[in-house]
Amino acid sequence: MKQYKFLKDSPKAYGGDLLKTRKGRSEGRPLDTKNTIHLILRSTKAVRDWSFWKPVNKNKIKQIVSKFSKKYGVRIYSMANVGNHLHFQIKLSNRFTYDPFIRAVTSAIAMAVTGASKIKKFKHEPKDRFWDRRPFTRVVKSYKAYLNLRDYIEINRLEGFGFQRPQARFFYAWNQLKEYEGTSPP
Repeated sequence: MKQYKFLKDSPKAYGGDLLKTRKGRSEGRPLDTKNTIHLILRSTKAVRDWSFWKPVNKNKIKQIVSKFSKKYGVRIYSMANVGNHLHFQIKLSNRFTYDPFIRAVTSAIAMAVTGASKIKKFKHEPKDRFWDRRPFTRVVKSYKAYLNLRDYIEINRLEGFGFQRPQARFFYAWNQLKEYEGTSPP
């Protein structure tokens, strides 16, 4: 017997390049407190001295994320710093904590990397921004999607170390195989 769907599926992703389309702007940002969320922050201005991968900036970003995740009750499962963008797997304790968390993290990272403050303004054109687009988020609902995201973030972390995408995938798969071989059979 065929089962009918009375409720339409809500979108699972929002932000980033999706906002260029009418369909992407038609719904609000989906937030979930039961499932994890994939969050991406991208900036094409994060190069040379402003690169997220630069040791000084890398440490500042870790401290900022740690500070605000504790303050707003957002659990960070994993984080990958790729140089010009950051990947996070987060879980919200309350859906109302996302807005202040993302506002605090993005502004603090931009100020820490560029050296801007209330006194020392960031020199840019009015249309010029540090972040390329709004943060991209995607709700991860299934266990398979959760595992895929974990692998994806780990591969991006390897790319941040300088591996090309195919090399990072191979190295990650090889590491997974070594871990699997190290376990005893049931």
